[in-house]
Amino acid sequence: MIVWDFPLRLFHWSLFICVVGAIISAKTEVLWVHERFGLAVLGLVTFRIFWGFLGGHYARFGQFLRSPKAALNGLKMLFRPDPVAKSGHSALGGYAVLGLLGIPLLMAVTGTMSNDDVLFEGPLAHLVPNLTDKIADVHHFSEKFLFLIIVLHIAAILIYKFKKKRNLTMVMVQGKSKTADTALEQDGGISAKHSFFGFILMVAFVAAAQSLSLLRPSLF
Repeated sequence: MIVWDFPLRLFHWSLFICVVGAIISAKTEVLWVHERFGLAVLGLVTFRIFWGFLGGHYARFGQFLRSPKAALNGLKMLFRPDPVAKSGHSALGGYAVLGLLGIPLLMAVTGTMSNDDVLFEGPLAHLVPNLTDKIADVHHFSEKFLFLIIVLHIAAILIYKFKKKRNLTMVMVQGKSKTADTALEQDGGISAKHSFFGFILMVAFVAAAQSLSLLRPSLF
């Protein structure tokens, strides 16, 4: 049974590559590369927000965003075997998704208006000349939350793999679940046309985000 549609899987691994690339390029101070990765993150997360309404069944926010009480109950069951392995994000996983989208989005947006106190400025920094230093502080401080959510995400993957005997990584690669009860659960697959639409939409958002670099005053 298909759980994750192709555009969502492509988004997931593209975001992983871009976040890692952004971190490495920032630490090595190759800021023009850092900007490109950051703008790609902005485009990817924007796409994911739209795909949360347009994507396959399990990609949609309405499928996995539940009450805080349900998430708390999920936290209590985190280290216990699942009586029935359900496809898609759990209630707790749904809030994790918000963090995994919200924190990179915050960093990408603030990055466009930040500066490095030397020579490099984000493409939109000229729009907020009196705030760019404070926005840069927010950008750098948010990195702590980024590392935290990444660690929690990896920890959850390991818990599911070794405690619940569910390989979430492989499902995100293949899109298919071997443990799902196809008689009780809805298939998350979409048509080839729908997948192609999602791919084009993703490319369009990433291209639009990359084009923000053209807004620098020095290029006019």
